[in-house]
Amino acid sequence: MIKGIGIDICKISRMRLKNHPKILNGQELDIYYHIKRMERRREFLAGRFAAKEAIFKAFSQIGKKVLLGDIEIIKDDDGRPVVIRPVFDHLNIHLSIAHEKEYAIAQVIIEEKK
Repeated sequence: MIKGIGIDICKISRMRLKNHPKILNGQELDIYYHIKRMERRREFLAGRFAAKEAIFKAFSQIGKKVLLGDIEIIKDDDGRPVVIRPVFDHLNIHLSIAHEKEYAIAQVIIEEKK
């Protein structure tokens, strides 16, 4: 059963690289620091920001507050974004992140595990 959905869009040029510690945590920071090109770092940051905002929106539909520190997004073995944190173990979180020229967009669907 679907519990919540969320979507967010972010203009990549609005991302300030100095704000990365406020947006990223855990393994996300490792990924970020291994990105050499600054423009790619900005794109990565915008994608993660949009994803976390979409997750906030989805969780607000089920009356749960989520903090940035609760959300960590990595890629699985197939390159798909995956939300990891023990606090979400009882839920399936389906996440998609896309980038196109000036924008990053993310969509999330939260469903209860069967």
